[in-house]
Amino acid sequence: MNAQSISGLRAQVLANAKIMLKATGGQPVPSDNGSQATLLPASLSYYGDLDVVVFGTAPNYIAAVMVGLTPAIEGEKAPNPEAAMVKLLSATCELLKMYIPKVGAHQRNIHGGGVFDEDMISAEVVEAQKKDHVVV
Repeated sequence: MNAQSISGLRAQVLANAKIMLKATGGQPVPSDNGSQATLLPASLSYYGDLDVVVFGTAPNYIAAVMVGLTPAIEGEKAPNPEAAMVKLLSATCELLKMYIPKVGAHQRNIHGGGVFDEDMISAEVVEAQKKDHVVV
């Protein structure tokens, strides 16, 4: 695995964690695989202290999202640092699946697969579409 892959994994792990974690305090919430997260209240948006680290020795490397010096989410042990990062990404994905709400009542299917909430589409985009008479 190259440095770009590790950097990409780190960026995605932090993006996932920023949705769920707050920088201080909170209640730990266990996941099915033993990972833990501290849920973010809707009013708090401070993420300055979040980082990702990998620690341990072969074959027991662990990747973790840290809030300051405290581990907030840990992946399972892995035989190398790259695999530890992949396991951490899996842990954050699992946690997001547990806590991210489904698309709302105004859900629309996307032709190529997936769904979107039409209420979340920018009003400017909707107006531009109407002006151009483009049917989506």
